[in-house]
Amino acid sequence: MTTSPRSREDRPLEDGPPRPLIARHATEFNVIASFVRNNYSSLKGPARTLALLHFLDSVGGGVFTSGSAVYFIVVAHLSAPQVGLGLSIAGLSGFVSSVLMGMAADRIGARRLLFLALLAIGVAYCFYPVVGSLPAFFAAVGVVGALEWGSGPLFHTLIAELVPEGDRVSARAALRSVFNVGFSLGALVAAALIGIGGSAMQMLPLGNALSFLLAAGLVLRLPATPAPRTRTERESRFRALKDTPFLGVIGASSLLALHGAVLVVGIPLWLVTSDKLPRSVIPAVFVLNTILVVLFQVKFAKGSETLGGSVRAARKAGLISVVACLAMAIGNVTTAWVAGVFALAAVLLVTFAELGQSASAFGLGFGLAPEAARGEYLGAFHLHVVVQATVGPAVVSFLVIHYGSYGWLTLCLVFLAGTAAIAPAVRRARKDDLTPASA
Repeated sequence: MTTSPRSREDRPLEDGPPRPLIARHATEFNVIASFVRNNYSSLKGPARTLALLHFLDSVGGGVFTSGSAVYFIVVAHLSAPQVGLGLSIAGLSGFVSSVLMGMAADRIGARRLLFLALLAIGVAYCFYPVVGSLPAFFAAVGVVGALEWGSGPLFHTLIAELVPEGDRVSARAALRSVFNVGFSLGALVAAALIGIGGSAMQMLPLGNALSFLLAAGLVLRLPATPAPRTRTERESRFRALKDTPFLGVIGASSLLALHGAVLVVGIPLWLVTSDKLPRSVIPAVFVLNTILVVLFQVKFAKGSETLGGSVRAARKAGLISVVACLAMAIGNVTTAWVAGVFALAAVLLVTFAELGQSASAFGLGFGLAPEAARGEYLGAFHLHVVVQATVGPAVVSFLVIHYGSYGWLTLCLVFLAGTAAIAPAVRRARKDDLTPASA
């Protein structure tokens, strides 16, 4: 620690929160900023506008998501069970909207529909400060949840329509890297607003509303997409949901995507309940994960441009997740310092699994979606993300809390099942693009 005098700008306030976090971690932020600039500079044409759009969305999402629990309980005066039920309603609405909005994108155009969706979400968040009853809260989160989950496939459809086929996976990886930086910045803003308290916390939903409205404006800067196709009478509705082999890919991907619940719920719960490590290390888990995703997502996406490459990435991610859960199972029955080593290894492994599985999902989504029903298929494939976010936390928390090491071993079996199933599922979904040798 230095004892030299510091200026007012970088000295903690005597009666308030510390001065900017960036000033105290300049090296880390400079490294991350450099990688983000490199990722952004690698994008061309409309992909750059999509990156700015994604960044705005992520900042607003970081502001509200990071502080939503505090906002609903402290400001809206809701109980924790009521908030949990509301979030479940939002998740369930995503199961419906993801496919329906993808189908609508095929009919009226992804660009137009994304503009309308972002505009509607921004307006909806403006009403959060005046939600005064439990039914109104449930209605608000249901509508917002449906629109937010449904807008994901629209964004992916725009990438497929505006970015050359060979660049789609790498572009999507770069956008995910940008998203993580924006979300982290939003989380810092949320922490500051919660620290101030009072009416400042109304900026949690209002700041998110502003980000959506600005993002909607950026959509208008995107070039016009191909004219929407008119559905013929012979074409089946809900084609993607009737495509049994494709549903198999969604199912296997849902199992492999449980790494997200392991990171967000499983490892923190273990840290809280085991008493082998201080709880203060929990934020470090997410900081480490975010930095690694920002630095390595684009690199991990290389090779996933083809279905064969995507399958190989998915298999590797699944096996890495198995080893991570095995490390947690062993760490659960060891001494404190050994448990710390295994916990750190698990965080690193889960992050690498996330990088690989995400890259795989980019390739599978773009590769298996037929051009004639691209929005619908991307919307259906997005269900594996919805499942992970809504069902995954409950499954992982139940196993970790009630069964300890046996719960972690059960998760090993889940990831092994996904690893074994993904190649046959993709082969059945697209026989002409993937042979047994290439799997």
